[in-house]
Amino acid sequence: MTQPTAYKWTCSGCGVATSRSDAEEAPLPESWEACAEGAFCLGCRRQRAGEAAVETAPAEADRGARARLRRTALVEFEVRRAPEKTNGSIAKACRTSIPVVAAARRRMGAP
Repeated sequence: MTQPTAYKWTCSGCGVATSRSDAEEAPLPESWEACAEGAFCLGCRRQRAGEAAVETAPAEADRGARARLRRTALVEFEVRRAPEKTNGSIAKACRTSIPVVAAARRRMGAP
């Protein structure tokens, strides 16, 4: 399947745009994703993963429980997105600890 190209890609979430300096068409950036709702940059993809998890929270869930759901979803998103990355680099990207990432990998059965 041929990947679509464009002169400029604009994130449907935050509006950030990316293009080539030589004004040539380019494929969607590697860290971006295109879906039915539009094209999303990595930052918005992370945010959408967290929001989707929070939406599954019971109505009586407190702020702390929602924050834990969001953090877990973000870590799991990063492990699925880049399983070859170290626990340390994923922890840094998610602003969490290495043991949290390691636990997520074990829970997910990821390498």
